[in-house]
Amino acid sequence: MELGLAGKVAIVTGGSKGIGRAATLGFIKEGASVLACARGREALDETVAAVGAADRERISAMEADLTNPDTIREVIDRAISEFGRIDMLVNNAGSARPGDFLKISDADWKLDFELKFFGYMRMARAAMTHMAERKTGVIINVVGTGGLIPSAGYMVGGAANAALNHFTKALAAEGAKHGVRAVGINPGPILTDRLKLFLDARARDAGPSQREDIMKRMTPLGRPGTPEEVADLILFLASERAAFIHGANITIDGGANPGLIG
Repeated sequence: MELGLAGKVAIVTGGSKGIGRAATLGFIKEGASVLACARGREALDETVAAVGAADRERISAMEADLTNPDTIREVIDRAISEFGRIDMLVNNAGSARPGDFLKISDADWKLDFELKFFGYMRMARAAMTHMAERKTGVIINVVGTGGLIPSAGYMVGGAANAALNHFTKALAAEGAKHGVRAVGINPGPILTDRLKLFLDARARDAGPSQREDIMKRMTPLGRPGTPEEVADLILFLASERAAFIHGANITIDGGANPGLIG
């Protein structure tokens, strides 16, 4: 399917690993230019190195701590300076910690919300300000099924994700005034470095032979998803093929969430 992304410009936050890296490489393959930002320089360099030499001029990497509002302005300015405009924003940076509700401090709650919720909100506001001037653009918030499935052990992340699902729909209502689409994605179990660490820990407890069984039980399809599968959804939603998808929060989880919502 021709997505028509050639010549477009994307910002991908959390673009150094996992879903962010897969989305960055996917946009480059489709002919778009990408500013990938993340906190870790080494992983960003690995993302850039994964791009073929012929396409290297269409990728830029920037270290960015999105808990800092000033840095968000720098990311926007860098994308416009290097590529001339911003057509697509993929909000993907940050995760929130699991843990015992009675032991997670106020400071930890604030820190995780500062990155996961306020980082997304500030990036969306800055990008939409630019997109509104051109009356076009797409903002994709990569959220997570933790906002759909309340869990005592993932209360911070679940609360932030639920807020982001609400925010995405409200953002779509605002974006419609300016020609900007907004869509959310709720990935379930995806085989990122974070999930691999979880599997390693579970395998240590249950025994290495149980690793495959644990993975099979994660979804009705008998496996976790891949970052590339989520990236394919991101690319489609960013394209004109998805021009009528607006304000939706789309779950990609192999059927792991059996609820009617998501």
